[in-house]
Amino acid sequence: MAVDTDVAGMAILQKAGAIINVLEREGESSAAQISEAVGEPVSSTYRLLSTMMALGWVDTGSKRGRYRLGVDVLRIGGMLEDRLDVRSVASPILAELRDATRNSTFLCLLRHDNAVCVERIGGRDVQSLAMRLGDSLPLYSGAAPRALLSFLPNEELRATLDRFEARRRNGEAIPSEGSILREIEIAREVGYTVSDEDVTPGIASIGAPIYNHRGELEGGISVSGLRDRVLGPDVDTAEKVKRSAAQISRALGKLEDAQ
Repeated sequence: MAVDTDVAGMAILQKAGAIINVLEREGESSAAQISEAVGEPVSSTYRLLSTMMALGWVDTGSKRGRYRLGVDVLRIGGMLEDRLDVRSVASPILAELRDATRNSTFLCLLRHDNAVCVERIGGRDVQSLAMRLGDSLPLYSGAAPRALLSFLPNEELRATLDRFEARRRNGEAIPSEGSILREIEIAREVGYTVSDEDVTPGIASIGAPIYNHRGELEGGISVSGLRDRVLGPDVDTAEKVKRSAAQISRALGKLEDAQ
């Protein structure tokens, strides 16, 4: 079942890449034109376009019913090769981590004030559907998003916290800055983050940051499963997650003293 899910997820990403290629080559296009170019039914092309719009990869065109590349693709394009490398490097290590813990593993990348799931390897025992490929969570929710938030460079962290405060004033239910900063302080001390049933009842997760060859924060990984199997006294999930994160970072070229 997990293998089938992963294959389907990769197929979706490939179709999304094909759509981006069409829009890059042809410019603004209708769903019918895109459908013909990528060889997919119009109905499924509409669904994928909707998802890509939610991610900021596609925008509506100058005329009704037409689509064009989203502004985020300009930013993504410059980093696409690196990010595909991150996924290819991380996937086998996340698979090993899944096998070692029997829990689901995730790779998330930063997008604005959210973490987007770009890799998910389903657990051997219980699979939570709270985070699927392409889904996102705010940086204060879930272990991998918290890993991204907690290990942001201080200047970027301050800017993010300021945006959170502005959103609070607009009525959004975001944890207080004090509580976020306390979690960040603990995370930086122990090297990992914890999500204890704040996303899905009964489900806990542990996350850690990964770094690229420049020592820059590249993403966050996590393990998620039944609370007792993640946070129980007889498991060492946190150490396994930290080791896997360090292994991915080394594979990306991070030097031991670079961060």
